[in-house]
Amino acid sequence: MKKIEVEQMSETKANTNTNIHVLADETLGGIKREYVEIDRKAELGEKIVIVEKNDFEGYENGDVFTVDRDFHSKMDFVESNVAASYGNDSGAIYHDEYHVLDPTDIVHIDDGRYEMVEREGEVGEKIIIVRPDGVIGDDYDTGRVGTVKSRHSAGDVSVETIGLVFGDEYRVLVPLGKHKKTFENKNSAYKEVKNYIHNELSISRQDVQDMISIAVSNEVQKMSKSGKLDRIAGEKIESLIEEGFENGGRLLHGFKERVSQTVSNEVGKRIANVLNINVELKEEGN
Repeated sequence: MKKIEVEQMSETKANTNTNIHVLADETLGGIKREYVEIDRKAELGEKIVIVEKNDFEGYENGDVFTVDRDFHSKMDFVESNVAASYGNDSGAIYHDEYHVLDPTDIVHIDDGRYEMVEREGEVGEKIIIVRPDGVIGDDYDTGRVGTVKSRHSAGDVSVETIGLVFGDEYRVLVPLGKHKKTFENKNSAYKEVKNYIHNELSISRQDVQDMISIAVSNEVQKMSKSGKLDRIAGEKIESLIEEGFENGGRLLHGFKERVSQTVSNEVGKRIANVLNINVELKEEGN
């Protein structure tokens, strides 16, 4: 048992802040699942990984065990039968030697990564059985995967190779690459519109800037005539003057610049709202 778990640990990988371990999950019929390391006391039945073993122990850093006995606050250790060795008959592992492996909703199936999501399955989506109700005649176990071929009421679905599955028995498997493809499609559409504007309509970047400049100028004139511009500037300047004279009756250094920048920002925001101008950063890498 210990040898198998160590082999599974060879699939351990790390991101920027969290160590992620890919291990077979017996509660899902042995399907591989991602676990994250958490520095806390383990509880009965949880998986743990050795991160800083004490001297003279029979196990090594990186070994994975299941907690067979935990003692809460009464003892400074948990016990695992597989960790037992000469001089450590009970398989005691001290709390400062391990991290708990907390299961995530991400599983590995057929070289793909999926997130298990609790919602109604759509036709064509993959689902995984997480809690079969044990009704006589059901021919499926935990961890069974299939594709939805039709939907029923209350989230129940008919699944290829499985049959009728109740809504509380399964989770939908959402491919994790789907989100990335959405961004790719979004960027592709952006480029198509951009090319259409430049090539088909013969509108240059300067033309677009001129259009915005004219629109902004018109809005400023409207705000000025209606008195909105005066109210905006007046409110902000009064507030800054009160703040400026708090320092012993003397204006703070850079007061003039702060007034100018603040009023400019406020006017700009209101013009942008009126024109419904929405500027977003492009996705990283574009």
